[in-house]
Amino acid sequence: MRLAAARSRIVARESGETTVREQIVAASDSEVDVVIVGGGFAGVTAARELSARGRRVVLVEARDRLGGRTWTKDHDGHPMEFGGTWVHPLQPHVWSEIERYGVETETFPVMEGLRQAVVSEGRIVELSDDDVVRALETFDQFCAPAVDLFPEPFSETLGPDPDGLADRSLREQFDSFKAEPALRDWVEGMCCTIVCGPLDQCGVTEVFRIYALSGHDAAQTMAAVSATKLLKGTRELINSIAGQATLADIRLNSPVQRVAQTDDGVRVELESGETVSAPTALIALPMNVLNSVEFEPALSEIKRTASAERHAGAGVKCFVRVKGDIGNVSIAAPEPHAVNWVVTYAHDPQGSWLIMFSNNPDKLEMTAFDDVQGMQTALQPLLPGVEVEAIVGWDWRHDPHALGTWCIYRPGQLTRVLPDLRTTEGRLFFAGSDSVSTWRCFIDGAIASGYYSARDIDGYLTAGGTTAAQG
Repeated sequence: MRLAAARSRIVARESGETTVREQIVAASDSEVDVVIVGGGFAGVTAARELSARGRRVVLVEARDRLGGRTWTKDHDGHPMEFGGTWVHPLQPHVWSEIERYGVETETFPVMEGLRQAVVSEGRIVELSDDDVVRALETFDQFCAPAVDLFPEPFSETLGPDPDGLADRSLREQFDSFKAEPALRDWVEGMCCTIVCGPLDQCGVTEVFRIYALSGHDAAQTMAAVSATKLLKGTRELINSIAGQATLADIRLNSPVQRVAQTDDGVRVELESGETVSAPTALIALPMNVLNSVEFEPALSEIKRTASAERHAGAGVKCFVRVKGDIGNVSIAAPEPHAVNWVVTYAHDPQGSWLIMFSNNPDKLEMTAFDDVQGMQTALQPLLPGVEVEAIVGWDWRHDPHALGTWCIYRPGQLTRVLPDLRTTEGRLFFAGSDSVSTWRCFIDGAIASGYYSARDIDGYLTAGGTTAAQG
């Protein structure tokens, strides 16, 4: 019997602070109930939930950290989120975890003295409080079809769709939308930010779905996608969850090469040459990277096709340091611009940190991800005269373990891809924020997916591991 020893990250609370210690956990293959491939919020939540049910788990993660497409990294004295960031009480699963672990949150952006503006028709249009109200009303008008398309947003069933909205792109919807230019451009800039992908490649359903989940209300939508963040970063939450995965052997730096199903179990082969076997496995990988792992037998044609064509989330989010104290700003710009939203993260007399979003990196005049001059050029239409000093962030498009930002379906993928992405195949279960029907592409969706998968896997094992649950 081969013993596989690995380091598992355990989170302990000491004197009110969250600290991380390491503990050696050893598990023989014969004792493993489930192998989880992927250490994002879905995989780690499933590991905790399975541990609570008495199931022994080996979780293998290709990166040297947990979190997947969330990543808190300290820079210049600030905990910066290179990936997923925002949470909200409208998102029930992540909010229950925040309260469970006593994780502190903060309002963002800071509203005190906030200057709001939009770039429209070649000029910067300042937005008064009344203008912001009108802009939100315009967003409501743009999303009006969501009331019929998603009448019960927590249900997987779409409402009547006589106009074929499920196959329509955001670009097509904007081309037929009429409104006051500055207000329309603000709505377009915010939609570019929400999807973080070219509008002609993003399904209009993606914005409509988030709008419906937010109570069919524009103000609540803006709050849900950009108003609350974790004070110490997403790392505190995922480490807290991992700390209660007491029967999980968590192995970092363990990329998977092949997953093979046999008559009596699943064999997961790592690039290192190691093998982990169990009666079943949970695949908690982003849709875009499913094809980077060899599966035997091959995954369904729909899963393979979806991974090959990818979702449309392929923009850039990064932190930009500029000279001087520019105060609290929130400036949007429509798709023709390289930058679609810039907002103050922190500022003082020595300088200001901004968060910048671009839905189409091909429009950024940057020769590299840290091209200061290229970023300065891109920011000029929104902040004339601004002087960029530094850029920090992560290029998720070219990250081999992500191949994209958050999951935004292309036109038609909602109905064509979603049901199959989470359908079990033999002994394989699937989880992740890319395959949930509600808060997809959010931390909440990943956590929800982890809940459901753990429940289904436990039921499967209890039934003798012969009939896998569906959905």
